[in-house]
Amino acid sequence: MDALVRAGASALELGFPFSDPIADGPTLAAAADQALHHGTTWRELLAQVAEASRRVPTAVMTYANPVWAQGLPRAAEELARAGATGLIVPDLTLEESGPWRAAATRAGLSLVLLAAPSLAEERIARIARHSRGFLYLVSRYGTTGRNQSSGRSDLSPLVRSAHAANPRLPVLLGFGVRDGATAREALRSGADGVVVGSALEEVLARGPSPGTIERWVARIVRAVDGLRPD
Repeated sequence: MDALVRAGASALELGFPFSDPIADGPTLAAAADQALHHGTTWRELLAQVAEASRRVPTAVMTYANPVWAQGLPRAAEELARAGATGLIVPDLTLEESGPWRAAATRAGLSLVLLAAPSLAEERIARIARHSRGFLYLVSRYGTTGRNQSSGRSDLSPLVRSAHAANPRLPVLLGFGVRDGATAREALRSGADGVVVGSALEEVLARGPSPGTIERWVARIVRAVDGLRPD
C-alpha cells in the first residue's frame, strides 16, 4: 500500500474475496480463492481497510453475498468505521440498489454503481444519477484480466452521457486497464481516472519487492500525467 501511494495512486480499492466472483477473470478469482483457502475473515479485512484508509481514500469491492452474510446495515457501518469511503458491488443492479444506497448513506459510505459498455446511453445516465463517489464504467465486454474479451472501440459517448446526467460525479474506467497505453486510451475517452486490478495482482503474484511495485505503478501514472483532470 505504501508503494502504491508513493507511486502516485490517488485511491486504493481493496477486494474482499468471494467464492463465485462472476465479474473477475482468472487472476483475481485465483487471488480470492487463495484468500478464502487461508481462512481470511471479515475482521481481518476490516483491519486492512483501516490500514489503507490512513493513506488515501479507500473503496471496498466485494459481492452481495459477503455483505448480506454480515447484515447490510451492520456491514455498511463497520466498513465506514474502518475508514472506507466507498463500496463497489459488481452483482448489484440499479433496480436492487435502493436498500443498499440507503444503508450506505446512513453509514457515510458512497455506493459506487457499475455500468457495462453494452448499455444504452439513457441507461448509463440513470445509473450515473444514482451512483455516489464515482461511476465505475466497465471498459469492455467480459471479465477482468488479460485477453478475456474484445474491447469496445469508443466509450466517449457513454462517458459524456454519464457526465451530462451527473456533472459532479467522476467516471472511472476499469477492466482491461493494464499499462500506460490502456490508461491513456481510457482518459482520452473523457474518463476522470482508471482502476487497475488484475494487472497489479499479476505483479503481486510474482512476489516482487515494494520497489518493483512502485516502479510498475509509477510508469502508468507518468503515462497519464497531463491527461488527468485537476
